[in-house]
Amino acid sequence: MRESRRHFQRRVQEALDNPRLQQALTQSMPGLRERRLQGFQSLDFESGRDELKRRRRANLPHLPELLDQFRQRLEAVGGQFHHARTAAEARAIVAEICQRAGAGIVTKSKSMATEEIELNHHLERLGMEVVETDLGEYIVQRLGIRPAHLIAPAVHLTVEDWAEELGTSTDKEEILAHARQELRQKFIHASVGISGANAAIAETGTVMIVTNEGNADLTITLPPVHIAVFGIDKVIASLDDAVAMLRMLPRSGTGQLISTYVNWVTGPSRSADIGGVLQIGAHGPREMHCVVIDNGRSEMLADPVFEDAMTCIRCGACSNACPAFMAVGGHQFGHIYTGPIGLVLTPFHHGLEADELPLSLCTQCNACQEICPVDIPLPRQILEHRRRSHRKTLTKRALLEVWSRPQLARSGLGLAAPLSRLFPVGPAPLAAKPFRSLVETGGAGDRGPATIFASCLVDRMLPEAGTALNRILAAAGYRVEFPRDQWCCGLICANAGDFERGARLSRDLTASLASSPGPIVTPSASCFGAFTMDAEDWGERSPESAEVASRMIDSTRFVLRLLEERPDLVIFAPGAARPRVAYHDSCQTKRQLGLVAEPRRVLELAGYEVVDLPDISNCCGFGGTFMLDWPEVADRMAEWKLQAVDETGCAVLASDNPGCLMHIQASARRRGRDLRVAHVLELVAERLA
Repeated sequence: MRESRRHFQRRVQEALDNPRLQQALTQSMPGLRERRLQGFQSLDFESGRDELKRRRRANLPHLPELLDQFRQRLEAVGGQFHHARTAAEARAIVAEICQRAGAGIVTKSKSMATEEIELNHHLERLGMEVVETDLGEYIVQRLGIRPAHLIAPAVHLTVEDWAEELGTSTDKEEILAHARQELRQKFIHASVGISGANAAIAETGTVMIVTNEGNADLTITLPPVHIAVFGIDKVIASLDDAVAMLRMLPRSGTGQLISTYVNWVTGPSRSADIGGVLQIGAHGPREMHCVVIDNGRSEMLADPVFEDAMTCIRCGACSNACPAFMAVGGHQFGHIYTGPIGLVLTPFHHGLEADELPLSLCTQCNACQEICPVDIPLPRQILEHRRRSHRKTLTKRALLEVWSRPQLARSGLGLAAPLSRLFPVGPAPLAAKPFRSLVETGGAGDRGPATIFASCLVDRMLPEAGTALNRILAAAGYRVEFPRDQWCCGLICANAGDFERGARLSRDLTASLASSPGPIVTPSASCFGAFTMDAEDWGERSPESAEVASRMIDSTRFVLRLLEERPDLVIFAPGAARPRVAYHDSCQTKRQLGLVAEPRRVLELAGYEVVDLPDISNCCGFGGTFMLDWPEVADRMAEWKLQAVDETGCAVLASDNPGCLMHIQASARRRGRDLRVAHVLELVAERLA
């Protein structure tokens, strides 16, 4: 049954209000990210990603042939191949094998493919005892819930949760001993062992299984029948492809150079020690079955926007990097597959309706693609699902309607109500005077003209940033231009999945800026990225817009060039103490534009000491219209950002993104914090000679 928004909102709020869940997530997620960084100290991430990405994508056009080759090689060594077009077919195939084996007990190692097809419930309805043997899967099965993470099923649980369920103390050794004792007999008496597979190698008919606990070894060797269940996306060409995966998978998922166990299974166990005649079923299984599932994967492969998702190696790194996942956990941020990749996969496996509400939890911060070991464009794919979905709140629809009507939006009419939802602190934060009424055009023009594209947020809510840019341009000798009919780049609408409105606003912006001379400078990194990079995805790119885009530049790089050419533009006493400023990397500046050193260098040239924030949650939680749906989740992320500022001891926080600045400032006010939150341009303008 389709979940109501009210019910989903209640689940999200309960997650935010659950102290144990919050403790588990905020302790585990930063630790996983830190271990990943350590893991890649011995391997260059970019080169490893490039190789794995190349290999994985090279296999996609040949997947039918590779699947057939895998079948032939598997059967040649005594294995049995089964192709399942749907989840129901896969369940039926596995059930028939288990029944034929007389299975009373079925042991399982961790497998998201079996979760996808909801295998456990099916086998249990047929009278079998299904035992999850991975420790994380073991505890979530006992609790009657789904895994919360692709590789860490119990990431949402504290030690106290484990102890309460198992009836032990919180001593981890006691918990392990309890689970070990309970599971040992299950391994011994099981008739069937079911596993997943991290790869299926067409060259040899081998499945590769990567684990840490040892439970998979017992699952695939002790029972007389082994069934490996996996998707067609796991089929790869060669052992070399598998080795490239092994370099990236453990490092990305758990920060290990290599996992504790890597099993290479090529058919059933066999021996020729007795009289030189090959016998099947020596110490291991007599039967080895591979159940290979499609269940929407062919449709994914055929869609140009989504085919790259077929290269996913299920490392879970995208979840580890996702700030919203850390705020609410995988049971809210996904359906069966959780995290950013879960938002992409779910419509193909379980239908778009199962994904529509979790989709709204993505802030579009791009952290998932940045960390992905095969560079899947997850943010773009999530947006595409949003585009295809029509399930939006009335508040969001109202805002998009007003925002896409420039004359109405510029006046501020109709904005107060939805903006009060974005910034629930007093009245909607519309500036007393928009920037367009404050801009000072003209000037000496010794360096020629320069045009300001303020962005809608700067114009209506953060005019200080526009005024600072205005002053810097004038001080540098530019003749300032400001076309009065400019408004929005279209990002707000596009991020909500309304590409049509986003493209229309982008076209309108092109028309308003096309006749303006000189460079076009914007104080909004997000808008720069949207207009110059994203608009083509929305269906908007013409010779006129391409020409305007070629002249547009973000204020960070523009001002950096100015200060490097003209250090005399700013003045500060040599040898004087430099004011300490904490710097917040906005998601678009860092991940889309690749600007990390540049904004820090701007502040340093202006006489400030820049202090980096510790990693609590990289995204501040603004996310544009994300705040309309989830102000409480956004506020939790802002709270983490304020905690990070506290650790620096700074009284000033700087960034180059208007949305981030407004959101963090609102959060600081709400908590009575005496923190100045300023655009980089404001701090530079204060140092002008």
